Amino acid sequence: MAVSMVVLASRPQDWTHEQFTAWWRGPHADAAKILPGLLAYRHGAVTKDYDNPEAPAWDGHAVLTFADHGALDAAFASPEWKAATAQTKGMGGQRIILITDEVNLLGEDDHG
Repeated sequence: MAVSMVVLASRPQDWTHEQFTAWWRGPHADAAKILPGLLAYRHGAVTKDYDNPEAPAWDGHAVLTFADHGALDAAFASPEWKAATAQTKGMGGQRIILITDEVNLLGEDDHG
């Protein structure tokens, strides 16, 4: 069963939504997409927050998918993980990180 790390994040207070999205899809993605065992890496920039439409609480989400918990644990123990997470130290903003057992409810075997 595929395992995903799901991250929901808001930008640092002194960054615009566009700056945060560009960083996440640029330098941060470059560091994260080389994690060992990574099968899929998706990012979504928030365009509407239904619960707070006037001032969205979140700027984006990422889903990093691995074959199983062992592959995820190996990625977490890697120097690539250390380098990718070092970029976020002291940035500010907020985040929620969830580890999930993922099932494709459409019945397709698609990790992309």
